[in-house]
Amino acid sequence: MLLPIAALLLTYALTALIAILAAVVLWRPLSILLAELCGTEQRSRFWAVWSTVMMVTTPMLFVSIRSIATSPTDLVQGTMTSALFGVLLALTGMGFAVWSRTPRAAA
Repeated sequence: MLLPIAALLLTYALTALIAILAAVVLWRPLSILLAELCGTEQRSRFWAVWSTVMMVTTPMLFVSIRSIATSPTDLVQGTMTSALFGVLLALTGMGFAVWSRTPRAAA
């Protein structure tokens, strides 16, 4: 059994690790793509930072909504589920935004 505060801190640390890892992996390709779509460096930098913040805060929000388990197994399982769902939701939103603004070849 974990103390509630230890469980909470572990939950947030694990979520931050997952979210930051996803943001770091996507930073360079996203920056290149946004530079192409936005036209200026200032705009692309803003949207890259905004996307990174959303990719970190969305999983944190989902983890914050859940009740904290004190069983280590339930804690890790619930945290991973919520964090990965949050990352997936953030990526889906970003993917749709980029897809809807990407020029397509005429058919």
